[in-house]
Amino acid sequence: TSRDLLEAYRAIGRDLGRRGVPAHAAGDAQAAISDAATVIDVDYMSDHVAHAAMEPMNATALVLGDRVEIWAPTQGPTGTQRVAAEVIGTTPDKVKVHTTLLGGGFGRKAEKDFIVDAVLLASAAEGRPVKVVWSREDDILHDKFRPLEAQHIQVGLDADGHILGWRHRIVADSVFARTMPELFYGKGGHDDVVTEGAHFNYAVPAHHVEYLRQDNGLDIGFWFAVGVGYTRFAIECVVDEIAAARGVDPVVLRLELLSDQPRARKVIETVARMAEWDREREGRGIGLAYSDAFGSHCAQVAEVSLDRETGRIRVHKVWCAIDPGTAVQPLHIEAMMIVGITNGTSHALFEQINVVDGEAQESNFDTYRVIRMSEAPEIEVAVVPTPGSPFGGIGQAGLPPTAPAIANAIARLTGGVRLRHLPFLPDRVLAALEA
Repeated sequence: TSRDLLEAYRAIGRDLGRRGVPAHAAGDAQAAISDAATVIDVDYMSDHVAHAAMEPMNATALVLGDRVEIWAPTQGPTGTQRVAAEVIGTTPDKVKVHTTLLGGGFGRKAEKDFIVDAVLLASAAEGRPVKVVWSREDDILHDKFRPLEAQHIQVGLDADGHILGWRHRIVADSVFARTMPELFYGKGGHDDVVTEGAHFNYAVPAHHVEYLRQDNGLDIGFWFAVGVGYTRFAIECVVDEIAAARGVDPVVLRLELLSDQPRARKVIETVARMAEWDREREGRGIGLAYSDAFGSHCAQVAEVSLDRETGRIRVHKVWCAIDPGTAVQPLHIEAMMIVGITNGTSHALFEQINVVDGEAQESNFDTYRVIRMSEAPEIEVAVVPTPGSPFGGIGQAGLPPTAPAIANAIARLTGGVRLRHLPFLPDRVLAALEA
């Protein structure tokens, strides 16, 4: 089961004698940690999640001799041309693709399995167009889930609580091994997208990141923000753990670690002002997280409450400050942040795929839980561009800080209870409270 695999992944991450593929190396992190006065040694994990696009996989195809015409909500029209040509034995120049509105993509509609369905059936239909629409059950059961993963992080601190070394081990399957095998093996078995976000811009004297691939035969794929969605969850929660160990404010620590990063400092200072960081809140807690993924600087503060009897978390509001470099369409940037934060809240609190004997146990929205409109937090966004800077990515920049901001808020609210496993299901929260 995925639960058993995750425990195995955690054990692999903690087995420091088992070397992975280096993803980033600066200085000798292992030596620095061995000389540390204090070592933070923690595991962060996340479950599989499904794309659950509102419009399930679908495509319409017409095959006339050696020519193909396709209408599909695809994120990869060029790849669609190539795959359709391979299916019927023609060349890509004889395949015409009409890209329709996605109805939700999130990386799933970059895949070609639903395209192959339509082209094969149209080829057998002798000149008649064929439309294929997957059921919701087929859509979820045959999804390419975000990888199951475990992360082992060790951080060595000196006697004053300053970071000496940071070691980060990521245990997960590979997206590239399936989708781009030549790239994957050409890089010695490293998957950039799975370890994405683990290389941060905090000033750390020694920093080592390694990837340990586990192939369990289940197709995994690109999911909203892909690796950054879980690597930044772990990193930003650990930064708060360091702040607690040192007895400093999480905002102050981040500003210190980003002393030579003015754009990063700007978004953190902005969001702290927006959320009135130092204001006391009755029955609620606030937490901060920051990300520089996709070339954009994004900081968020989440305000949460917790029902200690049921373990249910409610996210009341999220403040967000985003610096995309040069802002071409500020209103569009704000909208994308709202999308990312809403999706990030959903994946932090609810979304989970359990695999047993190779089959997902969830099959529709009655079992695959997503956020409801009534549960969505109020969201306030400030776009704070840096004119003249390079354009940063916006489509996925809003999701990575959300889950760690929520987890850090719970830690501050409860006096130090750490949530280290996504999603934060009520039974997991209760177990953390009891521990």
